[in-house]
Amino acid sequence: MKPARFLTITAFFCIAGCAVGPEPVAPPLNAPDRFLTEPHIAGSLAPGNPWWTGLDDSVLDQIISDVLAENLSIEFAAQNLRRARALSTAARSDLFPSFDAFLDVGLNGRVDPDPNLESDVVGGAEMSFTPDLFGGTRRSLQAARADLAASAFDLADAQRLVVRDALLQYIEIRRSGARLALLESSLDLQARTLEIVEARYDAGLSPALDVDRAAADLAGTRAQHGILLAQRLEAEYALSVLSGRAPTRGQFGEPEDDAIPVFQKISQIGLPADLIRNRPDVRAAENGLVSEIALIGVEIADLYPSLQIPGSVQAGSNSAESQAETVSFSLSAFIDIPLFDAGRRRAEVEAQRADADAALAIYKATLLDALREVETALTRIETLSERLVYLESAVASSESAYNQLDALYREGLATFIDVLDSQRTLISSREAVVDARAELTNAMALLQSALGGVVSG
Repeated sequence: MKPARFLTITAFFCIAGCAVGPEPVAPPLNAPDRFLTEPHIAGSLAPGNPWWTGLDDSVLDQIISDVLAENLSIEFAAQNLRRARALSTAARSDLFPSFDAFLDVGLNGRVDPDPNLESDVVGGAEMSFTPDLFGGTRRSLQAARADLAASAFDLADAQRLVVRDALLQYIEIRRSGARLALLESSLDLQARTLEIVEARYDAGLSPALDVDRAAADLAGTRAQHGILLAQRLEAEYALSVLSGRAPTRGQFGEPEDDAIPVFQKISQIGLPADLIRNRPDVRAAENGLVSEIALIGVEIADLYPSLQIPGSVQAGSNSAESQAETVSFSLSAFIDIPLFDAGRRRAEVEAQRADADAALAIYKATLLDALREVETALTRIETLSERLVYLESAVASSESAYNQLDALYREGLATFIDVLDSQRTLISSREAVVDARAELTNAMALLQSALGGVVSG
């Protein structure tokens, strides 16, 4: 190798320690000092416990276990993680030389007039190496590792969302079942009222209009049965699919046994800044940004010269020659210097900077959306807790009013329309309590998921 050429290559290696482009680090995001709403929720789970265990429901625990094991969205995210892990390994290999072996065997001969057969055997190895002079390969590896981390957080987020959806469907099953059980008691109440009105009508003490009104109310309540049953079955089907199974029914017992699950304990709410650390979708967006920043360096490295070092070793033999074996080798260096591309490379750098800025916007938006989810859930918990207190009070008052009017009506001291109105109010109040309890459990589940959701201890 000529001295001038050797010095040029040496100079390139001396600057090989630098890596062009910005350091792939996500900027810190500011979060509020505290949440706007601070509900008073008694009972806290021990750190590391899955948040749904706060419901203390063994049936739900088994459902979540099945969902985490069999859900296809989780499986899809797991395979993406597997792919990202392989790509990270592939990116790392670009830092090292590559070697390939070859073997070439040939036969030469003639048949007439003097039969002869000769053989040629050539074998060897080839080497190719592109030193990472300006850090483009290292930046590519950093991007691949950030993509790997993002895929791991995507898997955790898929688990978070699937667990949330499974619990919401489970609550809907129990809510619909509880409403069906309440429907049966309402039908019994209305059927007894109809019997009383018919008896009074037969005795000439009530008009036929009262009978028609009581019968209409009873029929209207019966009409709700199919709707509630369909809602329960829809939730069962959805939960089956979340568990990776075809829709099935009857796996949760009879509706009359349903009760709205109630959180006995919840995870610590913490501070808004904790979302940056605990929410997997925020962490995935953060690593997506890191990947895009690293790729800026990859594009900038293309603006600079590159060095390629090919080499080979070759050995061969020929049966016709006196010296049967020969060995040769070669090693060279090739420098590629960009001169003119009509601005293509710089445009690609600018495009990658735009991708990084877009990833930063996604990162910020993901955190803001997480904050919104938590604040919304906290507000709903506060308002629903207050609403439930009033609704339970309304049920007690409605029951008292109905019992008094029913007694007065039997004595002929109250009109049937008053009894009917009080009965409707009582049934409506009971239904509202069931729905409010389910909505409160929903809100607390959404809060736990929005906080990040511990999937496993």
